[in-house]
Amino acid sequence: MKALPSLLIIASTAGLLSACGLLGPKAPETTAATNLSDSHLQSKFPGYTLTEYQAGEALYQTQCSRCHTLHPATRLLENEWALIIPEMASKANRKAGGEVVTAAGQQAIFRY
Repeated sequence: MKALPSLLIIASTAGLLSACGLLGPKAPETTAATNLSDSHLQSKFPGYTLTEYQAGEALYQTQCSRCHTLHPATRLLENEWALIIPEMASKANRKAGGEVVTAAGQQAIFRY
């Protein structure tokens, strides 16, 4: 029975650390495409490749997360993303003091 209080303390501490996110970083969520040959995606972006998708994903995760939490693509409509991405890229470029998100980068993020 002496082990019970120690076990409760350990379990409580682990629970608190887990709740606070101190047991390790949370992996970033991704909207990874499972099939880039999907007819809808290919009809919108003919020839879109996995390499292009991964470049857009990497740029989104590294640059966009510098200023805010990452948002799922479903948060906005496609036409809203088309307006917001250039605005956010401009802010990121100003903040960095140089071009960190190019026009090609904006397109990659949009397609991602």
